[in-house]
Amino acid sequence: MSTGPQLRQTLVSTISEGNAWLVVDLGQVDFIDSTGLGILIGGLKRARSQGGDLKVMGVHGHVHRVFELTGLGEVLAPIASIADLPTPSTSTEHQGATQ
Repeated sequence: MSTGPQLRQTLVSTISEGNAWLVVDLGQVDFIDSTGLGILIGGLKRARSQGGDLKVMGVHGHVHRVFELTGLGEVLAPIASIADLPTPSTSTEHQGATQ
């Protein structure tokens, strides 16, 4: 099943509406290819350009392996749960340190 276009549209519209802090739950995703990775990276760039960020959670199995092989685990920084999200003040400090 191809869900890439729906994900891209959801990310674009959500960020365009002013919601630039996003978590994408990949817990039900068993397969990801370069198109899916590109959509996530595009969403990350768009979110950061609006002062937000995009995190992924629920990364497992094949998806986890792809993240490891491509190095995207370091870029997308998967989290284990919503509780692992940084607080806004921590995020602001972190963004300042990386710019």
